[in-house]
Amino acid sequence: MVAAMAMIATCASAQGPQGPQGQNGQRPQRQRMTVEQRAQMQADRMTKSLDLSAEQNKKIYEYHLANFKKQEAERAERMKAMQEAREKGEQGQRQDFRNMSEEDRAAWMKQMQEQRQAQVTAEETAMKKILTEKQYKKWQMQKKAQEQRMREQMQQRQQGGQGGFGGPGQGGPGGFGGGFGGGDF
Repeated sequence: MVAAMAMIATCASAQGPQGPQGQNGQRPQRQRMTVEQRAQMQADRMTKSLDLSAEQNKKIYEYHLANFKKQEAERAERMKAMQEAREKGEQGQRQDFRNMSEEDRAAWMKQMQEQRQAQVTAEETAMKKILTEKQYKKWQMQKKAQEQRMREQMQQRQQGGQGGFGGPGQGGPGGFGGGFGGGDF
């Protein structure tokens, strides 16, 4: 669950705020941002919220660019494997938890948590090298605030609320009601 939330957060924050709704209440199609655009947007957000130097901005950009390229490569590989499975008449979809044994489900969840923890550790290590101590502490506080907003939005959705990823939302602290995000990084 944590890994899924983190991936959603990364993708959603990289996409930026949601635009106005089009016909039939659906959002108009937007062009997908390139990995370079996403990395630049993340670097610019962090530069603004943490008052980074030009050199720090460049390092943050390079860090995010490498991560986004890796994510795109992994996504392409998963899509290729799914397509090949479909062509063979196999399931070719995401893990189906309904058909997993409890042991398999627990092992899969543990693997996902370990992967996510490795990503978090790598990110924190990289940020410690790039940011000053004061900037790093502020960045950690911003991350915790964003995680809290995500938890609240998830609770709203589970309780039948309208907020969340792209929904109209209820407003609230920091003005995070509509769409995803609202954070400064």
